[in-house]
Amino acid sequence: MRKISLIFIAVLFSFSAFAGTQNPAVFKVSPQTLKARLLEQNVDLALQLNQVFRAKDNVDRARRNLLPGVNLGAVLDSSMGFSLTSVSFLLPFLLPSNWLDLKTNQYLLNAQGDAYYIAQLNAYSSAYALYSTIQGDLDLRDVLKDQAANYKQIEDVIKMAVDAGMMEQAALLQARAQTQLTSIQVSQVEALIIQEKAAIREMLALPLSTQIDFQRTHVLPSSIERQGLQTIVDQSLAKSPEVRQLASMRKAADAAKWSSFWSFLGSASMGKNRGPTGSFSDYEGNGSMNFNFGNFLILKIGDRNIAEIELQKKNLVLDQAQLVESTIGTLKEAQLQLELAVQAENNLRDVYNGEVMKFQNGLTDLLHVLNAGNTLTSAFTNRIKAQASIDSLRVSLHRLMISDQFSLVEQCRVYKKGTGGLKGKLGRIFNPNKDKMTLDQACGPQVSEKD
Repeated sequence: MRKISLIFIAVLFSFSAFAGTQNPAVFKVSPQTLKARLLEQNVDLALQLNQVFRAKDNVDRARRNLLPGVNLGAVLDSSMGFSLTSVSFLLPFLLPSNWLDLKTNQYLLNAQGDAYYIAQLNAYSSAYALYSTIQGDLDLRDVLKDQAANYKQIEDVIKMAVDAGMMEQAALLQARAQTQLTSIQVSQVEALIIQEKAAIREMLALPLSTQIDFQRTHVLPSSIERQGLQTIVDQSLAKSPEVRQLASMRKAADAAKWSSFWSFLGSASMGKNRGPTGSFSDYEGNGSMNFNFGNFLILKIGDRNIAEIELQKKNLVLDQAQLVESTIGTLKEAQLQLELAVQAENNLRDVYNGEVMKFQNGLTDLLHVLNAGNTLTSAFTNRIKAQASIDSLRVSLHRLMISDQFSLVEQCRVYKKGTGGLKGKLGRIFNPNKDKMTLDQACGPQVSEKD
């Protein structure tokens, strides 16, 4: 019985130890998972979405400002008696400035929705470019590790020869120094990868306990790469959310201009007053206005605001053309560099292998081997840098054209619907929930995968 109890305790402890050594969570980074996690968890995007909420609340507030109100007048006599002296029904929907204020806020909501979409695209572009850079650094680290291992093998061979009295100690020191220098390069790249992983972890809001594993892949080319520069510019502007945002801002500025102009109409109401006999009079219409010649300057100031937005649009077109020209031109050069680097790498690998074989047969010295190895490492580095540059430039091009993974980012569709004439306008004032959509419906779902 005692033996059975000991066995039971041993099994129990083994299960407890097994339960305490769970494997840590692993997040596998790919273009798809990167986009999905980023759009769900990034804090900066959450802050930008909050701006959309605020703009939407401003629209609701402007709509409610058009609803009728009641103003009651009363007096308190010496006997602390309370009597109603007037009743007024406020009619704010009769004032043009209130309608224009609603239109202004609707256009600003559209612009804020585009701003959120732009923030999503830019955040994913930055994360995607960093992901491509990390892949290049991982490849470079692997190459340097292999080269350090090769130098270590040479060092071991020389050490055996020195111990046997066949080579001088200086040759061993030189080989050992080369191994150490290459190991330093490995460590430098490893430190860079650690920093880049930390940046990815912050972007994706991953806990420190989660391991990050990067899927090795390259950015797919786009058919747009073979088209003319002006064609690329025209197509990118046609898809550009920045152009759409500026259009909404221009409409908002125009509506705000006229809203300020018509603000001299202060109020509109209908009401009754209690007369000396104690009875209420018939309904009377009332209104107030405060007009001065400064109102005309409101239109001039508004026109200047609109002109500023037009200049921003012109600057956007110029920036887009400059970005297309530099991206396409640099991409072609990077492709040429990759082709040449691959050829050089193949040739120099044969040279290095030949020098190593000569050294093993005593036909050459260590210096020739090390020089051939350093030259081969340089070819490796150039090939990896060229590929990383191509990937980064293609990310920029896909962002510009909103293609590849960028086409799967959902944009906010909070654009103003048709009003259906005066009846439709009044219907939306007295029934604000009509045609109302939530932000989840307007701006989501944010994760859209296409396998």
